[in-house]
Amino acid sequence: MIDVIWDQAHHTPCSLAVSLANDCRSATIFQDCRPLALQDCHPLWQPPRRPTPPTQSLRPHGMLRTLPLDDEFQVAFVPSYSQIAVLNREASQLLERLPLRAGDSIEEQEAIKQLFALGLLNDGNNAIPVPEAPQVLVAWLQLTNACNLRCGYCYIQKSGESMSVATAQNAVDAVIRTALQHGYPVIALKYAGGEASLRMDLVEQTHRYAQAQAARYELGLQAGLLSNGTTLTPRRLDRIASLGLRLMISLDGMAADNDRNRPTIGGGSSSGTVIAGIERALVAGITPDIAITVTSASVDGLPDLLAWLLNRNLPFSISFYREHSGGGTTHNLRADEQKLITGMRRAYAVIARHPPRWSLTSTLLDRADLSRAHRRTCAVGENYLVIDHHGQVAKCQMTLDQPISHIRAANPLDVIRLDQIGMRNLAVEEKEGCCTCDWRYWCAGGCAIATYRASGSYDARSPNCTIYQSLYPDVIRLEGLRLLHWHLPHDLIDDITRM
Repeated sequence: MIDVIWDQAHHTPCSLAVSLANDCRSATIFQDCRPLALQDCHPLWQPPRRPTPPTQSLRPHGMLRTLPLDDEFQVAFVPSYSQIAVLNREASQLLERLPLRAGDSIEEQEAIKQLFALGLLNDGNNAIPVPEAPQVLVAWLQLTNACNLRCGYCYIQKSGESMSVATAQNAVDAVIRTALQHGYPVIALKYAGGEASLRMDLVEQTHRYAQAQAARYELGLQAGLLSNGTTLTPRRLDRIASLGLRLMISLDGMAADNDRNRPTIGGGSSSGTVIAGIERALVAGITPDIAITVTSASVDGLPDLLAWLLNRNLPFSISFYREHSGGGTTHNLRADEQKLITGMRRAYAVIARHPPRWSLTSTLLDRADLSRAHRRTCAVGENYLVIDHHGQVAKCQMTLDQPISHIRAANPLDVIRLDQIGMRNLAVEEKEGCCTCDWRYWCAGGCAIATYRASGSYDARSPNCTIYQSLYPDVIRLEGLRLLHWHLPHDLIDDITRM
């Protein structure tokens, strides 16, 4: 029997939603009503929309790669293009026999059509198409600079200042006006800080206004609240739920592994309070997205954190620490390459033993997203507005202190796109060393700010390039094991994961 295993829910998302994790990431897929990819504002991966050519003309894509899972199964993929699939021995042998001959079985012909739909076969054209433009306009609303934590890597200058209701509503108007001007059918709002939940009154007033205005102009609206998790009382969680907001909570480890990165304002522990906030959210019927920042201080504890999250079926995303010039204390937070690679592989081993039902290919390796093709690592400079508490507009929340426009501007997104002085989030085709890389549309070259601070250039490779390329096969193999876990009897998959 020919067996091709893939994530079928990937083709039938029940919703398109704003992503909260990793700051500027936005478009995502839901599986079984659980958020999956917490990634930037790029279009969802779509299978080829062209008619299937005659099966006799199809052959393996010229860039097709495979990785063995065991003697029976292998994972197959085309970097930057296809969906990831697992093939059994008969399916792999079918690939080797292509092109088909007239008179081959119906089973073989149907398998060939499916492999083509997944992007693993073609009729001789091996070109990787340029991904389409994003369809969601995303805005970060800096509702308050107040916060009760002092995270070492935070880029926000803390103060007691907050956005006024009038400014918040004008910011929503600016986002809607921009969406209409540029033809975006959906807007995504991120209520951020500081600690945005300290101003739930402002969150509620702003979101109610956004709902009314989006309905008036027939725009889709998605929104979420970014939180450190320490202030999530039952009353606040009830308000978050009633508003229909998604919730992102930052947690970098268990106990001291988190506290070294994320102490309280007085230098004390925050992890217990965060975990209690997560548990209260679950009781309130909210499944939060957990955002993990990996630093030299937390990488060794990552396996324990993932085991805790997976045991509770909590979606998460993993980002690497990025140097900045903001308000945190950043000394010694960047882990060296080998320590990071080793630590990530230890964490991946935990996932292999306890794979979730949803795919992790967009959340396991910093800014990389192996679930869909995209030209830019994040939405910055293309479909993203960052609005501070005064109504000033910046390109990125990491450059919130460098605004280049204002919500009063007729079209702040045009100002951002045309700016050549500040940070530049170039398309991957414009980056030296990236433009010809096979992984380019799954990687997009990493964070522009991190690249500039490491190299003095925006068109260079990411300082994490070696890490990414070392771990891409691990992420793909892990996805293969996950697919097998939910397809095969568990005693068989246990044998595979021990190999």
